Amino acid sequence: MVTNDADIESRRKALKARVQAQIEASREAKIERQAVAAEELVVDESDLNAAIQEANEDFNEHMASMERSNASQLRTLAASLILVGSILGMASGGLILQGNPDDLITSFNVIGNDENVDVSGVALEPEGTALENIEVELMSRDTQEVIGITTTDENGYFWFKSIDITELQLTFTLDGYTTVERIFIPDGAQIRTVTMQPGNGTVVENEIVPKDGWNAEDAVALSTAVGVLTVLTGLIGVQAAVEARRAKHYRRTQYLAGFALFSRGLIIFGPALILAGMVMLMISRQQFADVGGE
Repeated sequence: MVTNDADIESRRKALKARVQAQIEASREAKIERQAVAAEELVVDESDLNAAIQEANEDFNEHMASMERSNASQLRTLAASLILVGSILGMASGGLILQGNPDDLITSFNVIGNDENVDVSGVALEPEGTALENIEVELMSRDTQEVIGITTTDENGYFWFKSIDITELQLTFTLDGYTTVERIFIPDGAQIRTVTMQPGNGTVVENEIVPKDGWNAEDAVALSTAVGVLTVLTGLIGVQAAVEARRAKHYRRTQYLAGFALFSRGLIIFGPALILAGMVMLMISRQQFADVGGE
């Protein structure tokens, strides 16, 4: 009986020792796990700062890349606007030059001009009374050839039929009155009334207007010059668009685009497009190598 009690007691002690050992082992394992976790949570401050700086650099580089991309797209759009405006200018210049100047001059000279016209008019006294039997002589100024001679009727009226259109001279002669010589080019209408003044001598009336002013040839020459200038400035605008794409010389590009404004594509639309492109180039000027580079 004593032996059994001693055996039970020894087993109880052994069980208790094993339980305590397991509890101690569990406690040590827990402490070890906590220590490992604490070590894992410890971060070096220098490493953290380096990581933050690297993240900031990556972010700034990404934003700068986006800005460069946006500026590049804006510059491309500006070049496109300048190109379109310049092409419109070249088209306008082509329209100006497409007509034949020789045909245009001929049309100016032919319109309203017949090969022959009638020359007629009235001769009166200063009071307005018609003078009859005035000798009227029609002569060519170029050849000094007498074309015809007639006299006025009771109404002071005279008339020459089918006269060539050239420089002519009418001479009105009547005893007791001043002789009148009128130089003119016939146009088919009745000439201005001739006033016969009492007296002697000769009065010369030159009604030919000197051709020192504007004429059809001058108009055609100006139109041709404008057309050529329009095409040339349009070509300059195309070069400005190319320079904008290259993004090397900002001032040169703007100067070329400024000259392209004179291409006057469709009067206002072409210059408006070019001007909008110039404004966009100002916004993206940092894209140019001589200003900011890329």
